Amino acid sequence: MRLALGLTVHTGWAACVLAGGSLRDPHLEAREHVDLVADDAARFVFHRAAEMKRADAAPFVARARRDAVDRAAAVFRRLVEGRDVRGCAVVAKSGAMPELEEVLASHPRIHTAEGIFYRDVISDAAKAAGVRSHVVAPSELDAKDRRLTDVGRAVGKPWNQDWKLAALGAWRVLA
Repeated sequence: MRLALGLTVHTGWAACVLAGGSLRDPHLEAREHVDLVADDAARFVFHRAAEMKRADAAPFVARARRDAVDRAAAVFRRLVEGRDVRGCAVVAKSGAMPELEEVLASHPRIHTAEGIFYRDVISDAAKAAGVRSHVVAPSELDAKDRRLTDVGRAVGKPWNQDWKLAALGAWRVLA
């Protein structure tokens, strides 16, 4: 069966599904919570970088990115091994990462950068696992589609907006 990964991105973690079929004929092969950091204190990368000397901030962010990509790529490699995975939908907003100095100069930019950082981590991890990724804006998906209620009954709890958007993203990749 042709499958796709679908992920909704959060600060330090992602909801991940491996889905096949479509919303009309759904199949969920896997559903996992993917931790992108070793512990909760490490997830606010730019908040921590803002507290450092500027010379230490860039290497810290780069190391955090490498570690998060490695963690996610290991999960993706396991999920795609021996399966016909056609792509990965990263459900997140688009936008470019500003320069580090610009990010650290403003607290609201720090929050924005956290989202961009983890979106890009997921995309890079998919690539490292041999899977092409596509960013899909949450506003492009209808998590209120009534057919998702039936899918939720079949797969069981949890079946909140994260899982619904991840599955919709995966099905979009397969369409």
